[in-house]
Amino acid sequence: MLARARAAHDQGRLTEAVPLYREVLAREPGNTDALQLLGRAMAALGQTQQAVRLIEAAAQLQPSNPAIQANLGGALSAAGRHAEALSCYDRALALQPDLAGAHRGRGMALMRVGKPAAALVSFREAARLAPDDDQAQNGAGVALERLNRPDEARRCFERALALNPRNAEAHHNLGLIEAAAGRHAEALTSIERALALQPNQPALHGNRGTELLALGRQAEALASFDHALRLAPQDAAVHHNRGLALASLKRHSEALASFDHALRLAPDAPATQLWRGRTCLELGHPAPALASFDRALELAPRQFDAHLQRGIALAALERYQESLESFDQALARDPNSADALNNRGAVLVRLFRPRDALPDFARSIALRPDYAEAFTNAGIALRGLGRYQEALNHLDRALSIRPNDVTATWTKALLKLAMGEFRDGWPLYESRLQLAHMRQLQRTFAAPRWTGAQPLAGKTLLVHADEGLGDTLQFCRYLPVLEARGARVVFEVQPTLKPILGSLAMRGALVGRGELLPEYDLHIPLLSLPLALRTEIDTIPGGVPYLKVDPVAVRSWGERLAELPGRKVGLNWHGNPEAEKFSALDARSFPLAAAAPLARVAGVSLVSLQKGPGAGQRSEVEFGHALAQLADPLRMGPEEMAAETAAIIMGLDLLITCDTALAHLAGALGARVWVALQSVPDWRWLIDRDDSPWYPTMRLFRQRTPGDWLELFERVTAELRALA
Repeated sequence: MLARARAAHDQGRLTEAVPLYREVLAREPGNTDALQLLGRAMAALGQTQQAVRLIEAAAQLQPSNPAIQANLGGALSAAGRHAEALSCYDRALALQPDLAGAHRGRGMALMRVGKPAAALVSFREAARLAPDDDQAQNGAGVALERLNRPDEARRCFERALALNPRNAEAHHNLGLIEAAAGRHAEALTSIERALALQPNQPALHGNRGTELLALGRQAEALASFDHALRLAPQDAAVHHNRGLALASLKRHSEALASFDHALRLAPDAPATQLWRGRTCLELGHPAPALASFDRALELAPRQFDAHLQRGIALAALERYQESLESFDQALARDPNSADALNNRGAVLVRLFRPRDALPDFARSIALRPDYAEAFTNAGIALRGLGRYQEALNHLDRALSIRPNDVTATWTKALLKLAMGEFRDGWPLYESRLQLAHMRQLQRTFAAPRWTGAQPLAGKTLLVHADEGLGDTLQFCRYLPVLEARGARVVFEVQPTLKPILGSLAMRGALVGRGELLPEYDLHIPLLSLPLALRTEIDTIPGGVPYLKVDPVAVRSWGERLAELPGRKVGLNWHGNPEAEKFSALDARSFPLAAAAPLARVAGVSLVSLQKGPGAGQRSEVEFGHALAQLADPLRMGPEEMAAETAAIIMGLDLLITCDTALAHLAGALGARVWVALQSVPDWRWLIDRDDSPWYPTMRLFRQRTPGDWLELFERVTAELRALA
């Protein structure tokens, strides 16, 4: 009966062996072989406490039996009682110094108490005594790996597999050594060999997924992680790695769920906090991302990547000074990080310090000569400094590295258009539709896009406004051109502009965005018309006014303006702050305080046309009492623009404004308008001109030094004094 039990045990049929061992013990309770063999079987089945009791009973019956002492050491080690296990192995070896199994077991116990050097001595002695012991070779390999001797470890694992090709643990360990060396294909082969021998081992499925991920086979990696979690659902590391696979597949919401699950199991894992933050950034949620990065830094204060990513999150939250400090912290830990330098430079640009940003971009490019984003950012900074040709050179370099880079293409478009090179600029300007904030607004249309090539005669063309209010006011001039080509035009515009655009000389339908569209044959975004119509500077559709105001409203507001003495000069100083976020260095608004000299010009009455953001500055400046407020600054909307603001403009002698929709409205109405521009303004005002080919009644005043509005308004004041 004992022989039958041993045979089943040796063949791994423990469920058959255990009842036979128990029957032997029922007949012979003092059978030491049955006691210790049943103990070993119970240990293999995970019932370690019962295993220890059985083998201890055998040891009490035969205290001088070295094999039983060695087996007791194995059971104690399996139960986590490694110090007691070492005592058993020492007793076994005192009784029989050449007992190879005891040396091997002692090595395993020493590994578990963190003594790999001593363990290596035991494993090597076991291998000397039993040259065919593949487990001793495998144990020596593990000890050598812990001692950071990977080449020797690899040779041990290879020897173990030469002795026993079915040693799953040696295959697995060899795979881990290959993975650590970056040989992921070889690692995968070894791990898959181990899996063929132990298909229900969750660690093998998890490590297989890790290697597949390293090889760029994300979908297969995800399947391996899912298999591992079916076997071991509470493995935080596998949930983390599953999140990595999902993130690489751009399935960011699912990745976030995996990272959150991992953190519920292991809340103090800095790597998972870091990746959770990165995933939140991908999802456009910088505030929770920042919370994750802060937690990661609490857990690992010197972690470079957490400082870097924290800076990116702070920049997304427009907390630029704090962002700069985070990038400085990152660079203190890795001064040669091209990413940290590039991001730091980008924040300096956002802080209106493009000159300070250039050394960061230059250093970043020196470290990584193919860094397209750094070339693009350098181009943006150089544009902000008015160094246009250098900016173009950097953008061209970025596009040679990454031809489809949207930001580089867009920035090059702005430069080309600003330089008056419309033929090159308009095709590049189409990249605006791929910018992140524009992609969010993308719509699908039932009809094909009109490119300018298809005949328009007899066709209904939907023209839809695709950017800001000022853009719609500037480019609506193209509608009569399309009708002259025979098109029936449906013009979809922002609801705010519908009343004022009702005065446009067009026969087609004017529709507010959100209203039901009539049927149409073709469509085109409004700002793609210059490309479709091949507009050059000398072919801009001219003639103002192309918009008009209700004469009754003009007369009504004119009567109120007539009560003011002298020249009536409107003033508008602040644009939409949201619109200025999308492009660095486009701080188009000026502080009202800079315009103070205008209030000292004799024979002039200043009238505020400021609405919404910035209107409160009137009560904060000394000359606020000299700035007439005829209309409610909080009243905004379609009727207000058409019947109030536009009518007031028509009653003014002059409008002085920053670069806002009001400048375009005044230009379209044919009113006299002066526009105060930053040193490097928006592309539509071109370069080094004081007039505009878009609006013949407009005059441009440019900063001579970046940020210096005071000097600009000294010039404006001198011109106003001459006019008055």
